[in-house]
Amino acid sequence: MIRDESIEGYVERLASGEPTPGGGATGALLLAQGVGLLAMAARFSDHEELAKRAATLASRALALSDDDEQAFARVSEAFGLPKETDADRQERSRRIQEAIRAAAVPPRDLVEASGDALRIAEDVLADCNANVLSDVGAGIGCVRGTLVAAAVTLETDLAPLQDEDASAQVSTDIREADRLTGLADDLIGRTRQRIRG
Repeated sequence: MIRDESIEGYVERLASGEPTPGGGATGALLLAQGVGLLAMAARFSDHEELAKRAATLASRALALSDDDEQAFARVSEAFGLPKETDADRQERSRRIQEAIRAAAVPPRDLVEASGDALRIAEDVLADCNANVLSDVGAGIGCVRGTLVAAAVTLETDLAPLQDEDASAQVSTDIREADRLTGLADDLIGRTRQRIRG
């Protein structure tokens, strides 16, 4: 499990020639780090309830890193199935579609969790100790990175999807990621303005 790896071990595995972990799992780790920073800033600003919400979300993000890695591994396995006969090709195609639909779930969950993180960030920013404003900004930047990772992962999933309902859901998720990225940019701008005074 990613959450149990050392940072160095994870980065080495990320840089290897293996297909997993990839961008989705990395996006989840960015979210965990971002909400970790928000939890710290909340504590320094005497907002323990916000800190607890952020810590819970960090744990969820770590779980999503594993979910994403496992889901993409199933996609890779499906693409590796035999395709010699018509029956093979039909089964391979079915399994690929099934795996891609399942692989879209972790990045969708990342978009939702990122929205939760940005709501926490807004609340922290509303009454924040000036000494940790840079940490709030860095945390929001991590959440923004998560949203970009989720959007490009979902766009990759969308291309081969044949199921219209699944495609429509993925398209909706991409639009939400884009909307939240705009919100993250706004919050980063507000944070920087407060730092500058």
